[in-house]
Amino acid sequence: MVETTVTYSWLVGFVCFVLAMILLQLYRIVDSRGYNLPPGSRGWPLIGESLGFMRAINSGSQPRRFIQDRELRYGEIFRSNLFGRSRMIVSVDPEFNKHILQNEGRLFQSNYPRPFRNLIGKFALLSVHGDLQKKLHGTAVNFLGFEKLRVHFMDDIQNLMQTTFAQWQAKRDIHLHEECHQLVLNLMAKQLLDLSPSKDTEEICEAFGHFSEALLAVPIKIPGTKYARGFKAREFLIKKIYESIEDRRQHPEAVHNDLLTKLLKEDSFSEEIIADFILFLLFAGHETSSRSMSFAIKFLTDCPRALEELKAEHDALLKRKGNLKNQKLNWDDYQSLKFTQCVIHETLRVGNFGPGVFRETKEDIKTKGGFVIPRGWTVYVFLTGTHLDEKYHSSALKFDPWRWQPHLQDQELLKNPSFMPFGGGARLCPGMHLAKMELALFLHNFVTKFRWEALQDDKISYFPVSHLTKGFPIRLHPQEQMDD
Repeated sequence: MVETTVTYSWLVGFVCFVLAMILLQLYRIVDSRGYNLPPGSRGWPLIGESLGFMRAINSGSQPRRFIQDRELRYGEIFRSNLFGRSRMIVSVDPEFNKHILQNEGRLFQSNYPRPFRNLIGKFALLSVHGDLQKKLHGTAVNFLGFEKLRVHFMDDIQNLMQTTFAQWQAKRDIHLHEECHQLVLNLMAKQLLDLSPSKDTEEICEAFGHFSEALLAVPIKIPGTKYARGFKAREFLIKKIYESIEDRRQHPEAVHNDLLTKLLKEDSFSEEIIADFILFLLFAGHETSSRSMSFAIKFLTDCPRALEELKAEHDALLKRKGNLKNQKLNWDDYQSLKFTQCVIHETLRVGNFGPGVFRETKEDIKTKGGFVIPRGWTVYVFLTGTHLDEKYHSSALKFDPWRWQPHLQDQELLKNPSFMPFGGGARLCPGMHLAKMELALFLHNFVTKFRWEALQDDKISYFPVSHLTKGFPIRLHPQEQMDD
C-alpha cells in the first residue's frame, strides 16, 4: 500500500511538473508576442534544441553542424531553445558579439544558468555585477599584471616544471591531460594560497575533477550524481580556503606572498566573498591552462612541420643562452618567441576552451535586419561557432599556426571580433597573459627536454567542454638520450 501511494504521488508530481513546464512555455510565447524576434525554432517541448546542439559539438568532425544548418536558414543571429532556456538568442556574428561584450553592465549583463551559478558561488566573478564585479575584476587584473608575472610567476612556473618533468620522465608513460591538470593546479594553489605540492594539493586536484564535471552535468542533486558530487567537492574546496584564512589570522607573523594574504590585508571583502573569489580563480586558471597544454602537444604531434619549427625556435634560444642545463628563461626571452605565440593563438582557436558566454538583455536590443531581442532574454555568444567558421578562418578545423604570423600584437588581436578566446569588454579574462605565458614556458621546457610518441589515437570532443577523449597517453623519451 505504501509503495502504491509513493508511486501514485510520484506520478502526480511528474504530471504536475510537465503541465507547469508547458504553461511556462506558453507564458513565454505570449510574453514575446508583438516583438519582431530574430528567426529561429523552439525545437521540442521542454528539451528544445539541446540534443541537436550537443550531438553536433560532440562530433570532432563537424562541431559547427548545428550552427551551420541554422545560419543557412536564419542567419548568424537566431532564436533557439537551449539549456532549458526558451527565451534564448544564439549569436555567431563577430561584430554583434563584440558589441555585446563591450556593453556589459549597460545593455547586457552576465547571466549564466542557475545550476552553474549555484556551484561556482554567488561571489564568483561570473556571478557578480556592478561595483563588486569591477572591484573583484580589478583585484584579479592587478594580481596578474605584467610586473607580477615577470618577477614572481616566471620563476615559480619554471621551478615547478623542472620538478614535475623529472617526475614525468621517471614514469615514462603518462596521460598528458591528467598530468597537466595537476601541474597547473599546483601552480595556482601556490600563487593563490601559498600551497606547495603535497597530499593536500593532490586531494584538491581530485576534488576539482568532480567540481569541474558537475558544472556542465545534468543539474539533479541526488546522491551519486555528478552534480551532487560537485557540491561535495565545492564544500571540500571552500573548507580548504577557510582553513588557509584561519591560519593567516592565527599566524599574522608568517610571510606569504599569495593573493589570499593580499586580500586579507586589504580588508575590503568578507571571508565569504574571498572564498568564492579564490575558488573561481583556481577553477578558471586551472581549466583553461591545463587543457591548452595537452591540446598544444596533441596538435604539434599531428603537425610535424609546426613541431619542427617550434623546436628550432627554442633550440636557437637555448644556444644564444649558452646551452646551460636547466637555465631559466627571462621576460625578454619569452617575448622573443614569435612562432611560439602563433602556436598558442592557434591552440586557443582550435581548442576553444571557453566555448561561449551568456548575457541577458537589460533593455530591448535592435539587431541588423530590424529584429528585436526583448529585455530579459538571454544571448548565447557562441565563440566556438565563430572560431571554427570558414568565413573568418580558412580550413578552420586545421591546426595552422602560420595563419597568425602577420597578426601577433596583442592589441591587434583584441580588436579582432572573430577571435575572442578570453572574452572581452569589462569581463575580459584577467588571467589572459598568465595563461599565454604558462603555455609558452610549458612548450619551451617540454620540447627541449623530451621527444614523445602517442600511445593511442586520440580525438577532440567539444562537449561538455573541449577535451581529449582518451587523455592523450604518450611515452616520453629524454631529449639527451635521443640525441646520443
